[in-house]
Amino acid sequence: MINKNILLLLTFIPAITFAGGFQINTMGAKALGMGGAFTGVANDASTIYFNPAGMSDIRWQHELYTGVSLIFPQVSVQTAANSNVNQNSPIATPIEFYYVYKFNERLSFGFGVNNQFGAKSSYPNDWEGRYIVQELSLKTYMFQPTASYKINDYLNVGAGFVYTTGTFDLQQSAPLQTNSTPYGEAHLTGSGNAMGYNFGVLSHVKDYFNIGIDYRSKFKINLNNGNADFTDIPAGVQNLYPPSSGFTSSVTLPAVFCVGVSKLLCNRKLMLAFDFWRTFWSSYDTLKFTFTDNVTPAVISPRLYKDVNYYSLGGTYLLNDKFKARAGIFYDFSPIPDGYVSPELPDGNVFGWSLGCTYKLNSTFSFDLSFLNYDATMTRSYTQGGFTGTYHKIISVLDFGINFHFGKNYHFEDDKEIKTID
Repeated sequence: MINKNILLLLTFIPAITFAGGFQINTMGAKALGMGGAFTGVANDASTIYFNPAGMSDIRWQHELYTGVSLIFPQVSVQTAANSNVNQNSPIATPIEFYYVYKFNERLSFGFGVNNQFGAKSSYPNDWEGRYIVQELSLKTYMFQPTASYKINDYLNVGAGFVYTTGTFDLQQSAPLQTNSTPYGEAHLTGSGNAMGYNFGVLSHVKDYFNIGIDYRSKFKINLNNGNADFTDIPAGVQNLYPPSSGFTSSVTLPAVFCVGVSKLLCNRKLMLAFDFWRTFWSSYDTLKFTFTDNVTPAVISPRLYKDVNYYSLGGTYLLNDKFKARAGIFYDFSPIPDGYVSPELPDGNVFGWSLGCTYKLNSTFSFDLSFLNYDATMTRSYTQGGFTGTYHKIISVLDFGINFHFGKNYHFEDDKEIKTID
């Protein structure tokens, strides 16, 4: 029984920290407004993330993009015992920063910083699933130095290294009772880092038709300094629940393969784009925790995630010299099979939509604003914790971005900037 309790307490930690349900895809306001269809577009500095080969098509010698997303999550769960429990999830604010420097017409360098994974949420302390999760907080940062080269007028290549660092803080109840307390408490903290890469190709076929391919590598995150603190634990089992213990673990984040196409139409005023992503979540199949106290037995738990697809379709229309409008739709498949979906990660297949616009203030500054939403209801189970619930999940995202460029312009005709959607 003690082994099972430890399993319930600890085996989902990397799922909270790095799983798809907490993967943040708000890497740029333009892409968000098009449902994420940007692999074959790559026309601002956020291409550092979506397809580094696109940096060679940046128009200005210096291009800077900075932005922030406001993510408004609403999650409620219904079970046989409770008609409704709301997750208390504050607004999340992931950042986006990208800078591109064109060394010449063929060679470009860039640097990007973003938050690809993150979460902060809580449930009431006495709720039904308190032995699975009460509170959690996750922060991650990805740093990507990148280079791109234009081989000829039809083909660009680009690549960058990605350094990832992150921390998490988790609190939950321990399923143990004493005469003075109804349950114990577990507080777990940890951090990890990893190295990976991002490689992209962008081909300009003809008639303003682009094909983009991007591969984001898998990451092996090593958690070497985890710390678990247990309080209000009965004396009879403190040999397995010591007041404080360290642990080590690792988890492999999946590789992602993306193919995107874009086409300019209507005298180059309309752009349509489509993306297909394949995320190789099957690399996340087992978790193992090894404790440093030499008393608590190692914990091994199957995850059995599956490879899944993501589809997005978006468009941009040039209204006038100042305004561009965007819209998009997407369908995202969940990698988590039924039986492995716990309340800290209520995940399922979702369909969503987005809208966006750009306002050009002058020849140097422009502003992007996008909104994304999806609303999904799913009934999923967590066999390991004996928990089944019906989840209602609404995610709304506002993304604000500022584009700033200066220096030489590589796309002038008769001393005037080309008026085009791209």
